[in-house]
Amino acid sequence: MKADPQGPDHFKEPVAWIAGLRTTLGEDVSAPNLEKHRDKLVGTRDRVNTWMQDHPEDYR
Repeated sequence: MKADPQGPDHFKEPVAWIAGLRTTLGEDVSAPNLEKHRDKLVGTRDRVNTWMQDHPEDYR
């Protein structure tokens, strides 16, 4: 995403959502921590998927 030929700002929103998720999870990728943040994980995944569906040219 960051190396997209359209420039780094093209994926600005999804990259920010993923960065927020990484901040929330921290370094702890254990199952209990992932379960604790399940809503954030699934929500971020769904937001990125929706964003990508609105940008079909990026599925090359």
